[in-house]
Amino acid sequence: MQSGELSSSIKAKITELTAPIKDDLLSGAAEIALRAITVYQTALKIQDDASLNLSASERDDGDLLKEIIAQTASALIDVQPAMAPLTSMGNIVLQAIDLEQSKEAIIEKANQALTRFESTLCASAATIADIAYDLIDPGELIFAYSFSSTVVSCLLNARARGRYFRVVCTEARPSMEGRKLASRLTSGGIEVIHTFDSALGLVLGNCSAAFMGVDCITRAGVVNKVGSWMLAVACRELKVPLYALSGTEKFISDDRMFDFEKHERPGSEVWEGAPKGVAVLNHQFDLVPFELLTGLVTENGILKEKDLDPYFSDSNAGVHKALKLS
Repeated sequence: MQSGELSSSIKAKITELTAPIKDDLLSGAAEIALRAITVYQTALKIQDDASLNLSASERDDGDLLKEIIAQTASALIDVQPAMAPLTSMGNIVLQAIDLEQSKEAIIEKANQALTRFESTLCASAATIADIAYDLIDPGELIFAYSFSSTVVSCLLNARARGRYFRVVCTEARPSMEGRKLASRLTSGGIEVIHTFDSALGLVLGNCSAAFMGVDCITRAGVVNKVGSWMLAVACRELKVPLYALSGTEKFISDDRMFDFEKHERPGSEVWEGAPKGVAVLNHQFDLVPFELLTGLVTENGILKEKDLDPYFSDSNAGVHKALKLS
C-alpha cells in the first residue's frame, strides 16, 4: 500500500460506516452531525479490525490513520453534500490531528475535537431555543416545515417554559419528515395540525410565524428541504414572518456553495413503477434567498443578510487541504 492510498478493504469499511448516514432521509443536519460523530469514533479503530488483515506496522501507522480519517470526512460529505455540519466537523477534526505523528496522539486529538464539536452543537441549540422563545406568541399557531432538531428543540423548550401554542406542519414529501416532526412535538405536549404539502396556502395565513431548519448557509441563501422556497414565497405573500434556525457551523465555503445540487435521490421514491417516458425528479433541497427571510436565528442572535460577511470569510479561511475542492 503506497503512502496516501487506502486498500480496497479499508475503503469498503468506510463505505459501510457511512452508509447509514447516506440512507438517512428523515433527520436534519444537526441530528446527522451527531450521528456522524459515532462514524468517526469507529473509523479511529479501523486499524484494529482483525478482518482487514493489516500488518503490525500498518496497525500502528499514524499516517495511515490520518488518511483513514481524511477519507471518512470526504465520504461523509459526499453522501450528504447539503449537510454543512459534516464539512465543519471534518475540517475541525483534520485540523486537530494535522501535526500529530503517533497513532495514539491522533486518536486523542481527534476525540477531543469531536467532543468539542458536540458540546458546541448542543450549546448552540440551547441558545437558539432561548432566542426563539420570544418569537413564539402565546396562544398562536406556528408553522414548521420538514424535520429539524433545532426547530424541535426550540418549540419543545417554549412549551416546557409554559408557553401554550399550536403547530401546523405539512408532510414534506416524498420522505414525509413532517410526520416525524409531528410525532416528536406531540410527545412533548404540543398540539399539532398536520396536512398535505399542497394545502400550505390554506393554513399558513392563520399562523403568526413560520420556522424552518437549515442544512447549509451559502452566500446565495440558506439551503433546506425542497419546498422551503415555496414556503418562503408563500410567507412573503401572506406577510407571515419566516425564521430560519441554524447554528453558525452551517456556514460553508464558497467552493461548496452548490454542493447541495448533487443530492438527487432515485425517482422511484416519488413514483415507483412510473410509466416508460416519465422522468421523475427527486431533488432533495432548494435554496431560499436571504431577502425572503425575516431573520436567521443563530447562537449569536438574529442575523440579517448585512451581518453575514464575517461568517463567510471565516468559512473560506483555514479549510483543510484534504477537503478543498480541486
